[in-house]
Amino acid sequence: MKNILIASAMLAVGSIAAQAQTPQPADWVTLNFSIDIARPADVAWVKAGGNDWCAIGKYIDLPCTVDSGKGELGSLRTIVTASGPVVENVVARTKYSYTYAQPFTPVFYHGTMAIEPLTATTSRLTYALIWNQNGLPNQKARTAALEGRKVRFQAAMEKMKASVEVP
Repeated sequence: MKNILIASAMLAVGSIAAQAQTPQPADWVTLNFSIDIARPADVAWVKAGGNDWCAIGKYIDLPCTVDSGKGELGSLRTIVTASGPVVENVVARTKYSYTYAQPFTPVFYHGTMAIEPLTATTSRLTYALIWNQNGLPNQKARTAALEGRKVRFQAAMEKMKASVEVP
């Protein structure tokens, strides 16, 4: 109950601040990753951590704590980055996917992790990212954000594939 109250307070404070946090006009950047996996979708989703709201932390090498929920809509987690803690909340969910947002950041970052069935024995892991780079102070910061995410999430995809394909 305490976590729910804390999370609710964070959302309330953040919703007031969020109105001015995403600079306009927006300049959205997207990154899309995919990797084929030699496991069926139902197995791949579980082994990749799709039902574990903080599993991503082990793949992106950042601490993660669940603030509330278990990955359903409205669940909150905190990822601790080099620049500090970042709250993420689930904004969409399907059997083999979830989408989260970072509503309290100036770049209004979103990410989607999904498993797509390919055949009865294979699937594809996808990860999509989008953020407003106008929330960053200059071109150097924009380039660093883009390149850093490319490296971090490509490595995460490879780690997830290896984890899923372990017998």
